[in-house]
Amino acid sequence: MKNCLLGFLFFFLILAPINAEEPNSSPAANVQEDVPQEILKTDLIWQKARLDEEIVKLKASYQAQLENYLYQEKLYRIAYDQHKQLQTLVSIEDLTQKAKNLGLIRDEVLISYLDLLRLNLIATEGIELSLKNQHLNQLETNLVFLKEHHEQLQTLNEREAVAGALTNFSLQNKNLASQCQEVLVLLTIGNLQMIYDKAFVLKQDIDLFLTDKGNMDLPAISRASDETNRSLNAAKLKLDDFWSNTLRRSQSNGYLANFYDDLPRVLNPIYVNLSQSIAYLNELLSI
Repeated sequence: MKNCLLGFLFFFLILAPINAEEPNSSPAANVQEDVPQEILKTDLIWQKARLDEEIVKLKASYQAQLENYLYQEKLYRIAYDQHKQLQTLVSIEDLTQKAKNLGLIRDEVLISYLDLLRLNLIATEGIELSLKNQHLNQLETNLVFLKEHHEQLQTLNEREAVAGALTNFSLQNKNLASQCQEVLVLLTIGNLQMIYDKAFVLKQDIDLFLTDKGNMDLPAISRASDETNRSLNAAKLKLDDFWSNTLRRSQSNGYLANFYDDLPRVLNPIYVNLSQSIAYLNELLSI
């Protein structure tokens, strides 16, 4: 059983998949004393499975929309070049329609992308709850704007109205890329935090198991246990430092986005500590 869990942790460390978790909830906080624990666990697993399925479906839809966007962009560029050459009313009308179509599919792509970020943010354990809620609210606000913009653009046909709606979109969403980068940073750190949390619990279980067998005082086991504790503590210090600084400066514009381009440097020390921890845990189990 412990070997399976260790392999599970290693898989998470390499691929960083997503486990589902309802926002603003923790199983312990919502437990009613008269509800059997087995039912609660089953319900939580069902929620995770549903959310994972929703993410998979939305990701497939996003990929199809993205391909359509690239096709519509190609049609728009052709219409733009033709209008530059012809300068006719027909070419203006064609360019206006192509611009409208491109704007509509752009809205659809962004709606799906932000919804994917939203679902992944809900699903990812290990993220500070206040930060998760803050960025969920931002994503939901942007989703409302995009859906309203999409509905408005569908009703427009005149060149000036279409151009105005597209210009308004650019002005309203100038910070959208930065907000998305902040969510991606949270997702990445959250996955590492989740790995640490699971590794820590596994270490406690292994210690209890070895103590019960009377093997904790063996030199090889004692050394591996001490090394595991050191690497886990090092990872915890780095993760705690990140969350502490982020919570303190979470209202600063672009604070998290600044980490985006520097993520490999920021994450590598934590990744190394977690890799060492899992290697030591594996050594403990093999002794």
